[in-house]
Amino acid sequence: MKVSKRVFYLGAGLAALALVAVPAIASHGKAGLWSVTVTMNMPGMPDLSTLPPQAQAAMRAHGMTMNGRSMTVQHCMTQAEVDAIKPPPMRGAQDCKMSNLKAGGQSFSADLVCSGEMNATGHFEINYDSAEHYTGKSSIAGTQNGHPINSTTTMEGRWVSADCKGETH
Repeated sequence: MKVSKRVFYLGAGLAALALVAVPAIASHGKAGLWSVTVTMNMPGMPDLSTLPPQAQAAMRAHGMTMNGRSMTVQHCMTQAEVDAIKPPPMRGAQDCKMSNLKAGGQSFSADLVCSGEMNATGHFEINYDSAEHYTGKSSIAGTQNGHPINSTTTMEGRWVSADCKGETH
């Protein structure tokens, strides 16, 4: 089964939320340049390095590098994002709502419920070992247009420097 764009974007959105926005929610992390690696395990997902050259070029143009089922992005987190108390909207998740948000100590977690075209539930969690490094995992399962979906994503974020080196948000 091919992975739908909506499911792919939701998986990428969950990863981006968990990897980039969560440090702000949990009051962890530092302003500056972050390198975030996301590995998605989703039935039907292609090896990202075998995507057509145009698709690979488009992903590189958005600052992504790909290897197998992993992608790495650079993100410049502003102090305002670090200080924010809510995550940004997730692409592909317009019909999804977060609940059971828990932040404490060195961790953050939340549940996700999607309804409409995609009926699914999910969960994500992030754990910090310092203000400059975190790991996490997200999962989502359900159906989209009557087809089963099941995805697990792992992530790792590393603070690179206070200088964003021209990277945008």
